[in-house]
Formats: sequence, C-alpha cells, structure tokens
Amino acid sequence: MKIAVTGASGMLGDACIRRFVERGDDVFALARKPFDKEYSGPGSVSQQITNYSQDDLKLCFKQVDAIVHLAATRPNAEADALGFQPYFEANVKTTENILRVANELGIQRFCQASSISVYSSVNSVPFRESDFPVALNFYGASKIACEQMAMLYAKQGAMRTISLRIAQILGNDQLQSGKMLMKFMSLARSKQALPLWGEGRGARDTVYIKDVVLAIEASIDNNEVNGIFNIGGGRAITNREVAETINLVFGNEGNLFFDRTHQESDREFYMDCSRAESELGWKQQWSLLSAIQDLC
Repeated sequence: MKIAVTGASGMLGDACIRRFVERGDDVFALARKPFDKEYSGPGSVSQQITNYSQDDLKLCFKQVDAIVHLAATRPNAEADALGFQPYFEANVKTTENILRVANELGIQRFCQASSISVYSSVNSVPFRESDFPVALNFYGASKIACEQMAMLYAKQGAMRTISLRIAQILGNDQLQSGKMLMKFMSLARSKQALPLWGEGRGARDTVYIKDVVLAIEASIDNNEVNGIFNIGGGRAITNREVAETINLVFGNEGNLFFDRTHQESDREFYMDCSRAESELGWKQQWSLLSAIQDLC
C-alpha cells in the first residue's frame, strides 16, 4: 500500500513509518522541516517537505492509497495564551486542506489522530464515543472540529474516515524529556528518588505507542468501518503505579519521595475502548510493565 503520513518527524509518525516499512508499504513521509531518520524493511520511505497548502498536498498525495494524519500543534502555554486561533490555524485548517485534497483525488482511506482531550470532567467516566464531547482545552476543541469535518467528508463521498481518540501515549519522546515518564526513567536509571505530589494518586489513561500504531494499522487496513474510536488502556493508572513500575524495571524499588506540600490532582479520566475491539479488531497488547521494559 502507498501511505502518506503527516507529522512524520514526530514520535508517533516515526513509529508508524517504521511499522509500515517493516510490512512492505511505500511511505510518503510529510513534515514541515527535513528530518534525519533511517528505516529498514521491504518497504520504502520518500520524505516530502510541505507547508500543508492544498496545492502542495496535491503533489504529495497524487500516488497515495491511504492517509495517516498525525500533524498537529499540541497543547502548550504559548498557544493557549492566544486562545483557539493557533489551534484553528495549525490543526483545523490543515485537516480541512488534507480532506479536501484527498476527496478531490479519490483517496478512500483516511485515519487521523484525535485525543482524549475532546472529553473533560463534564463527561461521565469511562468516556464513550457516544458521549457529547466537551473539550478539556482549546486543543481538544480543535480535535472535535477535525473529527466533525472527517465525518462530513465521509458522508459526501466515497472516502472512509476514522478518527482515533488517543489517550496519553507512553513512548520515548525526546522532545518531551521534561514530562513525567521520561523524568522518572532518567531518575530511576541513576538510582535517584522519584518525586510524587501528595500520595501519587493522580491518575490518567495511558497507552503504549506500539498499541497506537496497531490501532492506526487496523484503521487503514479496514475497508468497511467509519467513525470515531477510543484508543487507550481502559483504566486510569496512578502516578504512583507508574513510578513503582519504573523503579521495578530499573532495580530502584521503594525509592520514592512524596512531596505533600503540593496538592495532587484527584482527576481520574479513562476511556471505554470496547468499540475499537468490536469494530476495528483492536485490543491493547502492552501492559504498563511490558511497555516500560520495552522502552528500556
């Protein structure tokens, strides 16, 4: 299959490309800037620098069978300070350009990364695709708009569109080295104490990057399904469980520091992923322990 991957230089884009090349696909890797990565397998990779304008995308997509759309501006304080506009420009407009060009060229398979951020405390836990989404933040609001556009294009033509509402991804993301996972792994590796706020009861839905790749693979290989699917771990994992698991893997058991001067979050968000299992044939393969072991 000939597959275009947007946001190819990111962590998830890189993981998808590796999987597609391994199975023999020809990948068109789209990014705004050149990136230096090597891939091995029977497939091929053609790097394409793009500004995601419609004219540019018509050239990038002219030989494509399927599109995996991962390019996005992620939540950040600088963008949030300006409200919805940065997310509209980077996420919504880019997605519309991709959908318009894909529809014009007759591309029938489209899968995009959405987010658990389309849900918030207004929604009941576990979150289900049938819930009315109330976004957690501006980023989540932009993802709701992208989902709606994909469904509209699917209704208007022959394109099959799938939006995956993805939980927090566990992965070796060097660009996010200050995040909890990477920070804890670095501390545990050097046998230092892992700091937790309060009792470490703050919890979130997490999913290993290789499980996300399997969901994307199932989406573009399926010739019948349209719609929105939750992709997560099916439960909320506490910060303490993450810390204890990382310490176990690195032989740093019991080395925790509880900072009770900070108030810990009492949120416990997670998604029901049964629809992805029944309709996409996707099911989580990696536990927290096996994921951390694989990352090491």
